[in-house]
Amino acid sequence: MADGTAPPGLFDGAIPPREEYVLRQGFDRELTYCKGLFPDVRMWPPELNQLPATSDGTIHLDRKVIFEISQRVVAELDNPWPAAQLHAAIALWGARKGRMRKRAVKPFADENLPAHLTAAIKLVRNEGPKSAYAALRRHKPLWVRGLGPAYFTKLLYFAGYGAKPSMPQPLIMDNFVVKGLTALTKQPWEESQSDYMRYLDLAREWANDLDVESDVIERRIFQIGQSL
Repeated sequence: MADGTAPPGLFDGAIPPREEYVLRQGFDRELTYCKGLFPDVRMWPPELNQLPATSDGTIHLDRKVIFEISQRVVAELDNPWPAAQLHAAIALWGARKGRMRKRAVKPFADENLPAHLTAAIKLVRNEGPKSAYAALRRHKPLWVRGLGPAYFTKLLYFAGYGAKPSMPQPLIMDNFVVKGLTALTKQPWEESQSDYMRYLDLAREWANDLDVESDVIERRIFQIGQSL
């Protein structure tokens, strides 16, 4: 692994296609309940209203839908609300049910959230993930109260993936990814700026070795960490 090769047996058998393994990773959410979690109706992503719903109002929210929202949002960054809408979709996708979901939307109470996330999206797309991560850290210029790395790296991923092809791609880094990295590399990892950039470099190396997208590697690391 020191030479950039992926760990032997990283995947059990054939590597699944990105469309199925990554983009279709999603969860069922109760539409009416979720709408009530946000303090301002302008934070709600309208695309969620168009998703097929069951008789009890449940929708399925996956990465592909969030990337579609992101494509719309990056074209509307002259208005601060689209960035909040993108993060609303991310928060609903990434949070577990009940109290954990309410915790995920706490940052929306910060009045700076729309403007700071708009600036962060511009930063990750123009300068890359290192600059955006640094600006979103606690008490840094774009910090949003209650928004930690586990969630703001989700924003960097969905808003910045593919924007700077020559750079390591922004990826999600939460506690399950940290656990997976620790297990795979036998090295200590934490949710810090230095380890985030180390992780992005490593994911790109493994992705190149296996001829896959970097987020396929992220998804597998997450899966391994979740299983521990």
